[in-house]
Amino acid sequence: MFDKISLEKLKEDESKVVFEKDKSYLVAYPEFLQYFKDIDVITKHHLVIGIHFTYGWMPTIFNFRKDESQFDNAVAILNKVKQGVLLTAEELDLLRACFNNSLVGVSKLLHFINPENYAIWDSRVYRYIKGKDAWQYQIHDYEAYLAYLQFCKGIISQPAFQPLHQSMMKKVGYEITALRSLELIMFKNGTASRADNIIDSNA
Repeated sequence: MFDKISLEKLKEDESKVVFEKDKSYLVAYPEFLQYFKDIDVITKHHLVIGIHFTYGWMPTIFNFRKDESQFDNAVAILNKVKQGVLLTAEELDLLRACFNNSLVGVSKLLHFINPENYAIWDSRVYRYIKGKDAWQYQIHDYEAYLAYLQFCKGIISQPAFQPLHQSMMKKVGYEITALRSLELIMFKNGTASRADNIIDSNA
C-alpha cells in the first residue's frame, strides 16, 4: 500500500506545501491539543466536549450513534490512548460505532489526545498514498489505519525526515509532532474531491 511513498517524494511534495496564515484550523489545532494535554484523566465530560470540537473539522454535524451506556467503554479506551497504548481493531470499532460511524473522526480525536502516536487519516491522505479515490469500506478499514500508523512511524524515525519536519514547523508557525508534519504533507498534496465529504463523514 505504501510502496510508492519514498522520502524523495515526500521531500519534493513538502516543498509544495503552502499555508494561508488566517486559516482557522491553524489557529484551532494547538488549542485542541492543549485541551487534552491539560487533562490528567479523560471523563465523559471531556469526551463530549472533545468529540464536538473534533467535528468542527468534519463535514457533518456530530450525532452520538450509541446510548450513554457506551460512554464508559469509550472513555476507558481514550484514557489508554492518552497513556500511549496502541489500540486494537476491536477498540477502534467500538469508538467508530460511538462517534458517527466514522474512522476519520476517530483518528482526529485520537490525534488530539495523543499526537505523538496517532496520525489523522482521511480521504485526501488515502488518495496521496494510493493515487486514487477511496471507497467507504477502504477509508473505514481499521487494519488499513493501523498499517498507516506503522508506515508513518517508520518514515518519521528516519533521520532524513527531520529537515522536512523542521520546515513544516516553520510553515505552520509553531511546534508540531513529526507525525503531524508527515500527515500534513500528504494531506496538502492529496487534492480534494467532491466525494470527500461523504467518504470522510460516513454520516
